[in-house]
Amino acid sequence: MIQRGFLLFVALVGHAAYSAEPDPFYFKDGERIVFLGDSITQNGSYIAYIDAHLMKHYPDKRFTLVNLGLSSETASGLSEPDHPFPRPCVHSRLDRALSESKPDWVVICYGMNDGIYYPFGEARFQAYVKGMRSLVVTCKAAGSRVIVMTPPPFDAKSRKQPLAPAGLPEYSYKAPYEGYDDVLGQYAGWVLSLDGEVDRVVDIYKPMKRALAAKRESDPNYRSGDGIHPNAEGHWLMAEILLGRVKAPKPEGMPAYVTTPNDSELGRLLMQRHRLLSRSWREQVGHARTKAKPDFPSALEEGKALEAKLRASLAP
Repeated sequence: MIQRGFLLFVALVGHAAYSAEPDPFYFKDGERIVFLGDSITQNGSYIAYIDAHLMKHYPDKRFTLVNLGLSSETASGLSEPDHPFPRPCVHSRLDRALSESKPDWVVICYGMNDGIYYPFGEARFQAYVKGMRSLVVTCKAAGSRVIVMTPPPFDAKSRKQPLAPAGLPEYSYKAPYEGYDDVLGQYAGWVLSLDGEVDRVVDIYKPMKRALAAKRESDPNYRSGDGIHPNAEGHWLMAEILLGRVKAPKPEGMPAYVTTPNDSELGRLLMQRHRLLSRSWREQVGHARTKAKPDFPSALEEGKALEAKLRASLAP
């Protein structure tokens, strides 16, 4: 059950995100918005929520949201020693991703894996900076407009597994450094410095931290996910913040497909379509662990049929 205090906080965050500015809504009818990121983006609930919101508020327009998030991926090319396989790097599939998806916009969200769960280290940080800058340059050279999101916070209080103290020779996602959120805070601070170099910078780090603090005022034992991956509430807040930054209409509270997804036919349809299309697009583009190409045209047709049902459900 989502408590009133958290909803009130989200409303306040949303109000700040939707401050009155003269800019019109960023996305134009017919545009394709591609999302690149790690497992948080591969899960992509925030993308599905954005998609539903745009369908509801722009019933006569068509925006194509393509989720190309990939679990374990980095922008830095780094990988901790005991990771089960070398972490994939977005640059190994970036040219294919851009040529296959032909985005008008690219939304980038990396950082959680890029510090490889170690204490802050200048070499690791510079690998992230270099990888992110190269990613932005490549996307812009392909003719895309670019939105960069900060990483979300690492929520140590939601971890069930032990955290590792400072001074150890190795760390990993299985045993992250206990102060890893401070590392992500520094990465997020650098991302904010890209304002002016990209079309929009979106800070999800600080608002999500504030939301967690507000939630724990009434529920000290609240878990936001597993510490790395946000739960549905976290994904909704990511969606709301991003929508605000691109000047979309403000959401009217947290919808039922977020709060009670198992009781919502709309929620089931939304996530069914999202998972179908994200999996199909990801495998169509290809990556280091691709096993087989999907029947891509059939998946797109099935996605259109599900979209028609979603639009009917979202109609006033």
